[in-house]
Parts: sequence; structure tokens; C-alpha cells
Amino acid sequence: MKAEKFWLYFSLSLLLVAGLSLINLVVFLELKRLGEESLYRIAYQHFLNYLQNPQHRGDEDFLINPPEGSQHRIYIFEDPTNPLRTIRVGVREEFLKERTDSLVKRLLFLEFFLVFTLVFLYQRVVEGYLTRLREKEEWIKGLLLSLAHRLGNFLATQRVLLAILKKSHPEDQNLKRLEKSLEKVQRELSLFINPVMEDRVDKRQLLNLKELVEEILNFFEEEKEGKRLILKVRDLYVRMNREDLQDVLYNLIGNAIKHSRGFVHIKTCSRRDLLVVRNDMSPVENHGMGLGVELTRRILEKYGFRLKISLRKHYTAFIQFKKRE
Repeated sequence: MKAEKFWLYFSLSLLLVAGLSLINLVVFLELKRLGEESLYRIAYQHFLNYLQNPQHRGDEDFLINPPEGSQHRIYIFEDPTNPLRTIRVGVREEFLKERTDSLVKRLLFLEFFLVFTLVFLYQRVVEGYLTRLREKEEWIKGLLLSLAHRLGNFLATQRVLLAILKKSHPEDQNLKRLEKSLEKVQRELSLFINPVMEDRVDKRQLLNLKELVEEILNFFEEEKEGKRLILKVRDLYVRMNREDLQDVLYNLIGNAIKHSRGFVHIKTCSRRDLLVVRNDMSPVENHGMGLGVELTRRILEKYGFRLKISLRKHYTAFIQFKKRE
């Protein structure tokens, strides 16, 4: 959230600086043009005053026929009574600068006030929006955790009842299938709940990817029937929370198996710290892998790992367990 606020304020500042710089440039050029025209008109007025009164010598800013080498800008006018005679009107060099500086200072002060007011209003609007966003986010997290808690209690109760039934019927296949179904529900629930549990203890450990892949495959014994499983998984050690890695593998491998038509290919490349999960995907309308893949991507990004999905010929997931540099 802090990064989003920084970029919002930075983009506003950049927009204001660029926009006002352009406006100031246009205003400065226009002021300079108007100032030049104003100087010429005032100098011409002094020239007319001199024609009417030859004793007129101007004032501290405009001087009639200033001496050579003085710091004046010279305007030359022809005497209408004598075309061979010219009248020079000198303008003090600092006069235009003083007038322009005064206008620019007032303009900059007004811009500073407007920018300060705009940034203040923008900050209030953004803070209000982010506050409402945080409240909604906390409300959704609370709702999700409450739902997860209730489902967790329900699953725990069912597992207790299932354990009691298994004592009476240890070889009942229906009970075994029910137990596996409950385990699947718990794994599916874990993928959605773990990312929002910010107070969860970070228990990173070195895990063997091969062992966890084989463990996850046991959840999909029925789904694998009739499909060719190509398994080329060697020892590859990854430092992650065990639950997070289980969620990642369960989602990607489960999707590959459930949505495949004929084969599933899982392999590792130890030299590149890479896991590849590929399948010949079923028709697009049967897919439901968007949200799960996005959650899986976020889990991996938390550890600095990457997930890339390719849909060129087959559905292929590349999981790079090498941290970004």
C-alpha cells in the first residue's frame, strides 16, 4: 500500500512540474513580448513629448538622447519635421527586468498556493480512498478467515467421525475414499486461506521437491486413471514454508491432471532449479485455472521465485526456484 501511495504522489508531482513548467515558459515568452511592446509605446510617448517640448529630457527610466556608452536600450525615432534628424530614447536596462521579475514572482506565488491546495486536496481524496480500500480488504479477510474457521471446524469434526467409523470398518473402501476427499478439500481450502494469514509464522526449511511431488500425486489416484503420467523428477531442494510449497504443487499438478486429455508430464531440472508441469489441455470452456494460478504466482513471488505459463501447444507451467537478482 505504501508503494501505491508513493507512486500516486510521485505521478501527481511529475505531472504538475511538467505542466506548470510548460505553462511558465509560455507565460514568460508572452510577458516578454508584451513587455517589449509596452517599452516601445512608453519610449514613443517620451519621443512625442520631446517633439512638443524640446526641454523634455525623460525620467530616471527613459532618457532622451542618452550619452554614448551608457547602460540603456536605445529606440531611434525620426523627427517628422527633419527627416535627416533622429531622436534617441534610452531605456534603463534593468527597467524591463524589474517589471518582469515582479510579475513572475506574483505568478510563482500564485502557482505555489494552487499547487499546495491541489496536493492537499489530492492527498485527502487518496487517503480517503485508500482507507476505504483497506477497510474493504480487512472486511474480506475477516470474512474469509471466518469462513475458513467454520469450514476447518466442520472438516475436523468429519475427520473425527471418520476415524471412529474406520475403527469399526478398517477395510471399508468408501471410508477411504471419503477420507481422501476430505484431505483434498482441506488442501483446496489451504490455497485460498494461507495467503491472507499475515500473522502466520515463517517456517522456511529445505524441502526435497521430489518427495513433495510424489506426495501430491497420491491425492489424484482416481483422476490419473486412463492418463499417461510421465514423471522425470529428481532431487531438487527448495527453501520454503512446507505448506506454501504444498499449495503450489497441489494447484499446478492438480490442474494439469484434471484438465488433461491424455498425458501429464512432470520433470525437474536441478541445474536450473526448474520444475516443469505440462499436459495436453482439455477444451478451453472446461478450464477453471485462473484464480488458482494467480494465487500460486503470488505465493512464489513472496519468495522471489517465478511462475510462467505457456499455452502454445500444450498447457505448460514453468516454476523457477532461483531467486531473482
